[in-house]
Amino acid sequence: MGAAIAAKAEIPRASTAERKTRVFISYSRKDSIFSNRLVDALNARGFEAYLDKKDILPGEPWRERLEALILSADAVGVVISPDSIASQVCAWEVERTEELQKKLLPLVHRSVADANLPRRLARLNYIFLREEDDFDAGLTTFAVAIETDIAWIRQHTRIGELAQRWDGAGRPAVGGRLLRGEELTDAETWLLTSPKGAPDPTEVQRAYVQASRVLARSQTRRLRGLLGALAFGVVALVGWLNQSYVLEFSYWLTTVWPWELTSEAERTLKPKDSFRECARNCPEMIVVPAGEFMMGSPATEMGRDKNEDPQHKVTFASPFAVSKFEVTFEQWDACVAVGGCIATSDSGFGRGKQPVINVSWDDAQQYVAWFSKMTGRTYRLLSEAEWEYASRAGSKTAYPWGDAIGKGNANCDGCGGELDGRRPVPVGSFAANAFGLHDMDGNVWEWCEDGWHPDYQSAPQDGSVWQGGDLSRRVLRGGSWNGDPQLLRSAKRDWDIPGSRNYNFGFRVARTLLPPTP
Repeated sequence: MGAAIAAKAEIPRASTAERKTRVFISYSRKDSIFSNRLVDALNARGFEAYLDKKDILPGEPWRERLEALILSADAVGVVISPDSIASQVCAWEVERTEELQKKLLPLVHRSVADANLPRRLARLNYIFLREEDDFDAGLTTFAVAIETDIAWIRQHTRIGELAQRWDGAGRPAVGGRLLRGEELTDAETWLLTSPKGAPDPTEVQRAYVQASRVLARSQTRRLRGLLGALAFGVVALVGWLNQSYVLEFSYWLTTVWPWELTSEAERTLKPKDSFRECARNCPEMIVVPAGEFMMGSPATEMGRDKNEDPQHKVTFASPFAVSKFEVTFEQWDACVAVGGCIATSDSGFGRGKQPVINVSWDDAQQYVAWFSKMTGRTYRLLSEAEWEYASRAGSKTAYPWGDAIGKGNANCDGCGGELDGRRPVPVGSFAANAFGLHDMDGNVWEWCEDGWHPDYQSAPQDGSVWQGGDLSRRVLRGGSWNGDPQLLRSAKRDWDIPGSRNYNFGFRVARTLLPPTP
């Protein structure tokens, strides 16, 4: 992952296939040097270790932030020292870890008298990593303890995140939050196969799986009744064979079909016109004009990187459409509700108009494939050239609004807003650029279609996706709410692996348009 992002990310990212094991480290600030060394050593061994580096401010709802970190973890390591034992925050982290039934592993960094250890920790086996101990040997013991029964533990983490969100929504009996199909079968198997010594499933997890099964039985009964009444035609037959078809067909019939853009209407679109191909909860699209720009940064630009060389002209012969905002949770959840996308965590920041986060490049591909299927049109991620052209919107400065970050122009850690560095904000919270697009810079990093190239040597000049390159890395653009201002420069480039998820990763979509009427 690019260093610019890695320096800011505190919640782990995971691939959709064989993701890394997530480890949250609970520690006292007075043990920061040791704790950072521990995180680095674990990451070097292939884990995704992380800790909370933010100071707790007066009046801040810190429990929500820390709970999101614990909930995302497969295991929690507690750095034991006199300072951590005296810390109310560390005590709360241990308590919440046990309530969530997470694997809890105590690491002794500085010795504490047995009488001073809280009962929750005193009954556990310690791993010693004091100055006089062999650090590598202790780290190996810790790594083995983490990985014991890890497949079951990872399922514990995944179902725990889903169950907590369901519980936070009031435990609804219906809706896209509940499990279906193979996911439900896997969860029921998981409940019945708890390894010896593993943390027990929580009451919330058990209730969540049970509610999912109740809904599945109810849907099966309703579906059979519906098909009995409508037992004719291909729709009835396919619906009986594939319940997801019924959901998608219903969504298309009621939400998409009346709003599909005709070819005639599409050809009359002008720059900055907007359209939306659904009744609700799908991207509003803005027409971006044809034109040209200089891609990359000049040698005089503050904070530039070598991968922004050489600066080169890119020409767009035809207009194209870009979503006015980053894809939101309400749009993502519409896809989840009909089985087109997987559920994803909001990390405690909320859903609705918030930009969807914790989505990988692979997840974004799922969304555009689903929406293309619903509309019969080609929705996709932006090419890297399209993204920079849309961000600049005719500007030649470091940022779309000038060469300085200014104040109140975007959401980042140093952008001059009330929530600087604290959280993503609802889409459209800041003024649109000259093309009519919001939040191109800041709020969340946005996935692009392209594989990674280390510079612009031999880059295409027509704005198309740059084929080839390192396809194990995909381009990210725009900076984020917890990133430095220089990461928001229009020319700034970064990357991550296609399966990586993070609480500052999102995306927006593009759509190729028919040629305008002469």
